Amino acid sequence: MRSTLITHMSIELIFILYHNLIWLSIEYKTYPERLARRYGGESASNLPPVDIIITTTDPYKEPPIITANTVLSVLGLDYPVEKIACYVSDDGGSPITFYSLLETLEFAKKWVPFCRNNNIELRIPLLYFSKTPKSSDPKFLQQWQCMKEEYESMKKRIADALETGHVTLESVSENGVNDFMYEKSDAKNHSSIVKVIHENKVVQENEGLVLPHLIYVAREKRPTFNHHYKAGALNVMARVSGLMTNAPFILNLDCDMHVCNPKVIQHAMCFHLDCPSERDCAFVQFPQLFYETLQDDPFGNQLKSVFNILFKGMNGIHSPVYGGTCCFHRRKGLYGFPPRTSHADQQYSEENEFQDEAMTSAFGVSSALVSSVEAIMRDNGFQNKSYPSLAIEEALKVASCSYEANTAWGKELGWMYGSSVEDIMTGLKIHSLGWHSIYYDPEKPAFMGCTPQNGSDSLVQYKRWATGLLEILISRLSPFLGMNTQLTLRQRMLYAYLTMSPITSMAVLGYALLPAFSLLSGKSFLPKVEDPTFMVAVGLFLSVNGNGLFEYVKCDCSVREWWNNQRMEFIVRLSSRLFALFDVVMKLIGLSETVFVVTPKGGENEEGDEGEFIFNSSPLFIPPTTVLLINLAALIHSSLQIVDGQCEVKDKQFAEYFCSAWVVINLWPFLKGLVKKGKHGLPWSVVIKASVLAVFLSTTWLV
Repeated sequence: MRSTLITHMSIELIFILYHNLIWLSIEYKTYPERLARRYGGESASNLPPVDIIITTTDPYKEPPIITANTVLSVLGLDYPVEKIACYVSDDGGSPITFYSLLETLEFAKKWVPFCRNNNIELRIPLLYFSKTPKSSDPKFLQQWQCMKEEYESMKKRIADALETGHVTLESVSENGVNDFMYEKSDAKNHSSIVKVIHENKVVQENEGLVLPHLIYVAREKRPTFNHHYKAGALNVMARVSGLMTNAPFILNLDCDMHVCNPKVIQHAMCFHLDCPSERDCAFVQFPQLFYETLQDDPFGNQLKSVFNILFKGMNGIHSPVYGGTCCFHRRKGLYGFPPRTSHADQQYSEENEFQDEAMTSAFGVSSALVSSVEAIMRDNGFQNKSYPSLAIEEALKVASCSYEANTAWGKELGWMYGSSVEDIMTGLKIHSLGWHSIYYDPEKPAFMGCTPQNGSDSLVQYKRWATGLLEILISRLSPFLGMNTQLTLRQRMLYAYLTMSPITSMAVLGYALLPAFSLLSGKSFLPKVEDPTFMVAVGLFLSVNGNGLFEYVKCDCSVREWWNNQRMEFIVRLSSRLFALFDVVMKLIGLSETVFVVTPKGGENEEGDEGEFIFNSSPLFIPPTTVLLINLAALIHSSLQIVDGQCEVKDKQFAEYFCSAWVVINLWPFLKGLVKKGKHGLPWSVVIKASVLAVFLSTTWLV
């Protein structure tokens, strides 16, 4: 009874926190044409610079051609080229990734003029060439065909290099590939590598094609150092970009998140430059949309309801969370400085803050980096706007794995360490300093990327997210601790909802097993059909599911998509979140450490795989299979009693029978997995382990 009460209380708390989050939904609209008039007319020459950081790790899980398409979409942005610098962080230190960028640059010299001359807005070759052009102009069609052949040729050369593991260009030595060969391309043990692949010199009118800076960075890796995964890589990029270009704004992108709106920077600047004070906009988060998605989202990873409902509700609290990609940051906020709200704050900073030796203690021993930070705080960034190559020597130092020792990187400034969801934790840190943020969903999609194409990859991704959220819950930045003094009550409730949501896996597990155990033992915990309270239970069931269906319909989703998503949510709570809870408990008592797992990107399903779960021997499949077997046994047991006349269908356990059947329906992919063979069937190892666990749990309960 006590455990049931705790389960009820936890679910009711989550219900309250959820409705705090969606209480006031706000949508924004931008007018970038007005921004252009205000900041330099048609040329927009007075717009601020932006550093764009693209992160990748493993060329075999994140194919270089995917990264190349993201880089091409960035190089083709409709923004003053002298105001853009594109940085690629290769955390695998792969010569193949570097080689793919050399190929990308050569193709960009043709691709970018082609897009601009023909007013092509979708500047992602991967997506653009997947459709036949609508134009009937023979000259354009000829150009289109030539450009497509150029792209396919580049794509083949990159694919060949990936397949063979060898770079094919004869002239790559002069571009720095020898650095990789000397280090033997060890992804976990190599020195810092910083290469300016393309440098945009001072541009004169009519000088020809101009492209933004393109800079490759592979931070130093040594086996004895903790590199903090993606957060560590992004902090290195913050330092390197601060030395080379020092733009006051940073856009960070995952390697698979392509820019599909060439004016996306202007949209973001509408917020950053037009807010009443800088406090109102530490970062602008755009939604993550996906291409080549499966119909009706069978694995619940397109996140439509999250962005359409939750993030718009977060706008009402002025605190949309940082989503890890597709986000325009104010560098000041990332550097851990609170917002200035008056001229007095600015004057105090200039007279006192920069003279304090604590700056060096926080940001490290690089005097050049400290100077760049001071420039940002005085709104005077972008010091080396013509020659990033002049800062390479210093950039190599700040990209070393020992640079962060005894500094505040990852603790008080930059991307935060201590959680596998560094994005949520970093956003929480920024909000705790008094900053606000904005979520903006433009009419025309700004970014599009890849999403896992099968159930097993989705469960791994959900486990990483749940693990990271629980790590935040027990960290020094927990929304329940007093350290976050600037957080409002509703902001605390927002982050409490996010970080506590994985704990509900225990409640869901209990509710998934309780009806089955009741049927097996002959004891009831739900109202009888003839009881007046039975209709209360029916009303609760219908209202919860009806509200969920209403929210999905409001997001222009189909009924089938709602069903797939709520079914996947049920499976995730019985698998990914349950294991995440176990992992964090083991970490808390010092028995294990969490591991950051990179989700494969850009994969293609084989024929017959669309929408089907692909099972393997992963332990993630054991809990749902166990729950399924127990509920099947309970339904069979009760059905035999009905057939034998020992009880009627409208007996006192009708509600339990219905709930148990509901659990089985939600686990339908696993039920099919029990009877199918091959990769679409559950492996015998999983079935045997789940059967043993089911017998143990049932025996323990009944005894």
